[in-house]
Amino acid sequence: MAYYNGVQSVTNATVTGNPGRRASQCNIEISYVNENGGTDNVILRVNDATQLRSADGRRIACSSFVAGQRVDASFSAARSDTAPPMARAYTITRQGTRGRLGVDIDMG
Repeated sequence: MAYYNGVQSVTNATVTGNPGRRASQCNIEISYVNENGGTDNVILRVNDATQLRSADGRRIACSSFVAGQRVDASFSAARSDTAPPMARAYTITRQGTRGRLGVDIDMG
């Protein structure tokens, strides 16, 4: 996690929800490890200026983000007072479809 000129950047965050299933102007909630080693959640407000990318750099739609995927994101350090807080998203890059969280169960 890093801050630069009012922009916060996080890597290896987890998508926890995508309530806006439209092509643009949606919200994507992520969870990430903060500077104290704890976990923070933030709802990223996506608009037409937000760059949404796949791992190979292609532009993708909001609706392609699903809970459990890993992403890198940059967003405004200024946040709303809601719980979880909301922040303007600048970039969200999906780390790939294999970056989803899951549980392996050995039934043998």
